[in-house]
Amino acid sequence: MMFLNPLLLFGTAAIAAPILIHLFMNRKIKRMVWAAMRFLENSVQKNQKRLNLEELILLALRCLLLLLLALALARPMLRGAGSAAMGKGAETAVIVLDNSYSMGQNDGGASRLDQARKVGEQLIDALPAGSSASVLLFSDVVQAMIPEPTYDLNLARKIIRDAKLSSRPTRVRPALDQAFETLSRHGAAGAAIYLITDGQATGWTQFEEIRKVLSNPGASTRIILVGGPEDHNLAVSDLRLASAIASVGAASQFDVEVSNFGVNEAKAVAVRLNIDGESPIDEGAIETIPAGAAKHISLFAKFREAGYHTVTAKINADHLPTDDQRTVALRAVDDVQVLLVDGDPRAEPRDSETFYLRNALTPVRLEERDKHYVKTKTIAPAELSSTKLSDYEAVVLANVAEIAPTAVEGLAAYLTRGGGLIIFPGDKTIAAFYNENFGKKLGMLPATLGSIRGQPNQRETALNLQGEGYTNGIVSIWNDPGAGTLSTSQFFRAFELIPVTAPVADAGEPNIVLKYADGSPAVMERVWKRGRVILFSSTADDAWNDMPLHPAFVPLMARTLGAILDRQDARLNIPVGGTFEFLADPEWVDRDAIIARPGENKDSGSLRRIRMVGGLPLLQFDETSQAGAYEVTVKTDPPSTVKFAAQFDSSESRLADLPKEKFDALSSSAQVLRWSGSGPLDIKAAKGGKGVEWWTFLAFLALVVACAEVGLAGVFSASK
Repeated sequence: MMFLNPLLLFGTAAIAAPILIHLFMNRKIKRMVWAAMRFLENSVQKNQKRLNLEELILLALRCLLLLLLALALARPMLRGAGSAAMGKGAETAVIVLDNSYSMGQNDGGASRLDQARKVGEQLIDALPAGSSASVLLFSDVVQAMIPEPTYDLNLARKIIRDAKLSSRPTRVRPALDQAFETLSRHGAAGAAIYLITDGQATGWTQFEEIRKVLSNPGASTRIILVGGPEDHNLAVSDLRLASAIASVGAASQFDVEVSNFGVNEAKAVAVRLNIDGESPIDEGAIETIPAGAAKHISLFAKFREAGYHTVTAKINADHLPTDDQRTVALRAVDDVQVLLVDGDPRAEPRDSETFYLRNALTPVRLEERDKHYVKTKTIAPAELSSTKLSDYEAVVLANVAEIAPTAVEGLAAYLTRGGGLIIFPGDKTIAAFYNENFGKKLGMLPATLGSIRGQPNQRETALNLQGEGYTNGIVSIWNDPGAGTLSTSQFFRAFELIPVTAPVADAGEPNIVLKYADGSPAVMERVWKRGRVILFSSTADDAWNDMPLHPAFVPLMARTLGAILDRQDARLNIPVGGTFEFLADPEWVDRDAIIARPGENKDSGSLRRIRMVGGLPLLQFDETSQAGAYEVTVKTDPPSTVKFAAQFDSSESRLADLPKEKFDALSSSAQVLRWSGSGPLDIKAAKGGKGVEWWTFLAFLALVVACAEVGLAGVFSASK
């Protein structure tokens, strides 16, 4: 015996009401002598036993009536062997529905998710009376919409009907694990799992582990496939800024990658680029993309104002809308401040350690430098401790011997907040100071400064830079022969860079940016906390090399600075489902921000507060299951706007189904069905039957008892 509405059993407490009334009415009363009463005394004594019996009968009927009503409302049901002869037992079902972005595929009609919703509703409708259901939505994460089985099947039906498509990829294994875990907590007979998905192969990467999970005897499992095969799909698989820096008023180049996940060659693929969701600002076409291949196209955009922007690349819509566009967020700049610390200042500016750097970063005529977006300021090492580093996007140490401990602490705090440090060593550099303070103590150096190689101006022993095979983004443009070459530069002297191998907390892996022709590192970089450190092996002037005299030095310095800015803006682009963390202005602490999701009005977005986290003013937001542009409005006066973007995993764009032989291999432990998309779902295996509900019988008995009570009350109260 079980009750579908067990809380209503508390209604049985109402039985106490007629009992209390009966006792109250029979309480002792004060006797008064009245002469006429002696004539009735004999009659009363004669009928007293009959009257008491009648009252007890009515009391019993009234108590029984209330008991029957409470039991009927609680909906008792018999299960198990006792009910087997009268009907089949109810189910405890877990409905697991795929809402990954491949479920958005459609052929002009209903999407796969629409079909999955219909299947889910049919399953709810087909559950025997007295069944309970849990509902899980899954992609690469599992959302327990109804974590524990509920008898409120209308709620389960509504959850399924309202299921939203996410932009996340498919992972079947975690969803099945959670479904079996849910059932294990209840140990219910008639337990069943219904997995509704499109059968996309990429979601079944842990196939053997899934087979083991399905062999669990704790529940019967049915895999219901929706949607048909798809052999055509193009996706914008990558979008990135190809220019060194996105500056206001200048044309910024963007590299767009389009992948063909279909089985046939794609021709004349049109690609469009827009800023902030406005009309396309540039467009082009890729002539052909072979099946299974990817092609790139360069498009250009010009930013009219500084600040945060989103850039979107689009292709013509196909059957899978989610991957037909990709968005990146970035910060267009009109003022980049760079602090140059000159370790070897000279009376003659041309002999200064930072002369070539300053000119490479601002490659315009002297009278135009105030209008150029890069502004430089040169100081001596002794001034570093008293300089407000937060005013600068990058700090360059050029042949600086050593700096004060307070300056070391200041640089560490600056990098923690997202600053950038570029180091050019020279003859004044004390390698032991850098290795001890920046390397051993802080762990920010990508390499240890070793011994000095070569002799000044000895060209016969000079080193040349690599001429091909550039992998780092700073120098990748030189893979194109049309961009010129770096290999003609000669380095007469250079520090040996010994890459750091021991892992460091809050630091990324050291990366080689550029090599010498003999394979040894020439430039290395490392992410440290929120900042980036780029370490050169030779000088920034022409004392140890002739690199500053070559045309490539200007774009190399621009792209190095761009890498620093890119690190600062990297937080603006996150994978779908990732957490957006924005390092805010300290004055914004405890202010509210409204975050509008893609396609959402900014006035109806989610509210978050900027708080101090780990000593930093941070805005955090993790509800990023939709790909596209997000807009943050901070409640300042006037309001401040920040934009960021969530990007989908293009592996989900491979729509090929899991091979039939693999689904056949699951048949020993699960029933695999494919729904046609119309008509009722045909579940071949028995699903367990109905339990026997007794509420209608109890309600009928209550009616009979009520009628009997009314009738007997009339008879008993009639005059004798």
